[in-house]
Amino acid sequence: MPGIVPEIPFKQKSDAVSRLVDHHPDMAASKPKRHRWGSVEVLSCSGGHRIERICVKRGKQLPAHYHKHRSEHWTIVEGEAEALLGDDVLIVAPDDSLYIPAGTVHGLKPASGGDVKVVVVHFGDTVSDADDMVKAD
Repeated sequence: MPGIVPEIPFKQKSDAVSRLVDHHPDMAASKPKRHRWGSVEVLSCSGGHRIERICVKRGKQLPAHYHKHRSEHWTIVEGEAEALLGDDVLIVAPDDSLYIPAGTVHGLKPASGGDVKVVVVHFGDTVSDADDMVKAD
């Protein structure tokens, strides 16, 4: 009969763990990690990706760096910033997003008087900064 959607039964064991959830070491310490320039809070981490909320404090900057084994997708959620992306400097504001391919130098600093908050999705074989973050000179 048109307009009627049949109910689809889901079979789920109560003791089953989703294969999408990974017990990654980064999630063991899910408190925000403080840096001289601001903070990083890991929101989710699962096979091949990690999601973070980054806050760069007014008057500070996320240092220029790159990653050998992963790309990033940034979405600005608060504040205006100057984003370094390769050889370019872009002005970004809430709802702007940037794709940062692996190997591309990038950094961020507030362009206005307040903090900048960014949601970052990392994709790749290595999603831990301890394994893959290289400071750019």
